[in-house]
Amino acid sequence: MPKFDAFQFFLKNSLKNTTNSTKTQFLEKNPIVGTKMAWRNKLSSSDTPPPFDNTPNALLVTASYDLTIRLWQLSTGKSIGTIQHNEGQVNAMSLTSTGRDLAVGAWQRVRIYDVSSGKDPKATIELPKNVTVVGFEAAGRWMYTGGEDGVCRIWEMRSNQLVANRLLSFSGNGVTSMVPNINQTDLFISTMSGHVWIWDVVNHMFMRLPMPDDLKIQEYVHRLAVHPSGKKLTGVTNKGRLLCWDLMTRQVESHSFDMFKSPIVPIEQDTATYGCLRDEDKHHRIQHGHGLSCRYSPDGKWIVASGSEQDVYVFNSESMEQVATLHTGCGWNWDAIFSSEGRYIFTGGNDNQVKIWDVINSKKVAQWDGHVKPLTAMCMNGPSP
Repeated sequence: MPKFDAFQFFLKNSLKNTTNSTKTQFLEKNPIVGTKMAWRNKLSSSDTPPPFDNTPNALLVTASYDLTIRLWQLSTGKSIGTIQHNEGQVNAMSLTSTGRDLAVGAWQRVRIYDVSSGKDPKATIELPKNVTVVGFEAAGRWMYTGGEDGVCRIWEMRSNQLVANRLLSFSGNGVTSMVPNINQTDLFISTMSGHVWIWDVVNHMFMRLPMPDDLKIQEYVHRLAVHPSGKKLTGVTNKGRLLCWDLMTRQVESHSFDMFKSPIVPIEQDTATYGCLRDEDKHHRIQHGHGLSCRYSPDGKWIVASGSEQDVYVFNSESMEQVATLHTGCGWNWDAIFSSEGRYIFTGGNDNQVKIWDVINSKKVAQWDGHVKPLTAMCMNGPSP
């Protein structure tokens, strides 16, 4: 595949990768209960939290049923702008690493906004059905989308127009999640058919990952997350089960494909990355309800998972032992995101609020008000999608 052309409106979007400075150990053994793990409480009730993220230009973006998108500056904890989105529910959002451009996926459209202006979208993509996934390559050189039409698309800028130069179709099985590996050449994809796939966008090959044999009827992976090392993949199903794969890299023969077809037709064959299902006989899960989101901490030691119930859970990413519970007091927590330094977790649910949790003591340290209806999507710029 030829080298991707840069988005013309993302040319200035590259930043040096932010290093994860978090050295805090979340857990220690409790001598009373032996191997049971507990989160350390190092803060007194009188302590006030520092800035929620010291990364330059760090932003959290939230969307709500109130048809607004709010921008929150993490260094101050203040709302710095609002984007009006009158086209119904926002399903997915993604920021470029610099926080300059925001992609918003909703019913039959993806709109791209300049965050600094927040007014009319700078680009609009029309699609057949509901858009459920949007995201940017780490340097902002290309964008990917997926939706209920069962088609994954790679977009790049050509002649001042966004062009889908590569497509991967799953025959109408809606796409629920897409996430790039750290090499930015493999995309992991989950669909409503109950399968998880690897798409090698360079060689344009794809293959199916192994899945447990005991998935329930109509159970599928709702959200995927890649470990910061690129060596693990985690997904949470709509039934609340956590699945984990160990990712391995291997040499494969290069395959030819017709570069003159538009879009290029993919080949269903082995890719250079293969996933081995971990703990297939064990059931790691959130306690109740539907699974909606899972994400790794920046250092890769922890996984935060949220769903339709009121509690958000933190797991040890190696043992998959549950180590903490965040009692949010609201249902349908659509997302839970670690700050780029790993010190805080941001959650948003059906009580219209953004809540911030200290990962050291699992206590709420702040909440942000502004939306007047439940939140439906969240994103932030940083090292992980």
